[in-house]
Amino acid sequence: MKRITIALLAVAIAGTGWTRASAGNCGWSTAGAVLTGVVAGAVIVKAFEPSPTYVYAPAPVAPPPAPTVVYAPAPAPVVYAPAPAVVYAPPPTVVYVPAPRVVYAPAPVVCAPRPVAVCRPPYYGPPVVSFNFGFGYGGHHRGHGHW
Repeated sequence: MKRITIALLAVAIAGTGWTRASAGNCGWSTAGAVLTGVVAGAVIVKAFEPSPTYVYAPAPVAPPPAPTVVYAPAPAPVVYAPAPAVVYAPPPTVVYVPAPRVVYAPAPVVCAPRPVAVCRPPYYGPPVVSFNFGFGYGGHHRGHGHW
């Protein structure tokens, strides 16, 4: 084990003298290469991982519950009573009320004065300032001596 550690340390120290890899002025290509290396390393590590081992145990068994004994009180004695007396009420009296009388009257006529028209002077709001940027409209900026 010591020999392997020493050999790896020697390779690491010797590797520090090597020139660095350069991808030019494109930092994104270097970042892409580094991320690709990280992903490839993760795939290799995952490939060499041992598969999980599943152990199945029997289901736990609970003892049956103890029987419960419930003592009920003695039933109540039965008492016989005479049937209740039924009394019928007299029918209600009906009173007839005639329908109310409906009288139709014409609607009253109301005369109103003529409406008055009010004229106001027109309203002019504040000025609106806008900017328009365009090139090539109306013959400008085409080199025809407008400068």
